[in-house]
Amino acid sequence: DKYHLDDLLYVSSMAQMMGRLRHQCPLCLFVHGSGEQAERLLEAEGLFPDRKDGLIDVQSVREAALVERAVRQVNRRVVGRLTEEGVHAVGFQGMDRGVLRREAEGAMVAGKVDWLEALTLKRAVPVVSTLLHDPAHAYAREEPLHEAVCVLGRALRHDVVVAFFTRTNQPGVFSGEKALRRVPLGDVPAEVMPEPEAVRAVAETGLRTVLTSAGGLFGGVERLGTNVFLSKQPKID
Repeated sequence: DKYHLDDLLYVSSMAQMMGRLRHQCPLCLFVHGSGEQAERLLEAEGLFPDRKDGLIDVQSVREAALVERAVRQVNRRVVGRLTEEGVHAVGFQGMDRGVLRREAEGAMVAGKVDWLEALTLKRAVPVVSTLLHDPAHAYAREEPLHEAVCVLGRALRHDVVVAFFTRTNQPGVFSGEKALRRVPLGDVPAEVMPEPEAVRAVAETGLRTVLTSAGGLFGGVERLGTNVFLSKQPKID
């Protein structure tokens, strides 16, 4: 999410933890948007477009080019941080090699992703942006992060866990000093949620959805986090 993506110290700390784990690091794939980088590039050019559904509402080829540049910069930055710590990271845009595409009628679909999955099985870490070709225009657009995650998650053959980092940077949802194993989405405190609509959208697809932190995923061999679900079910502590 944009809160952690723009925190260079957080990204660097995560990369260091992954580097220390080496082959004990969980197989993973990162999906990201532009964070605040697109807004900064646009403002530097005197452009102040509105946001629509959380994304910059691009109205011109010039604006689209700046957003694309921002997404690519973020992708290189994340890959660079991981590589510096000995993590074999490989950057891609969503539109590269047909990973994701937006069809003319509007639906986002995944292409062949076997090669992407094969990279993770070889202990590489794909870093994939949400930059896709826009069939209605002659340029690329940043697409909703949660939509790309859902499409990719359903396309991959192995069991997929979608992990969101909490805004509190705790490895899950806590009751006092105790981390909860499972909690209904509606009971998650607002200050914990990184992107509420994105978390809900992913949970609605049936993909296993976890709230955690970089430390919860990469701080040790044990994985920490709280599973969130939509229906009201008894909490399992």
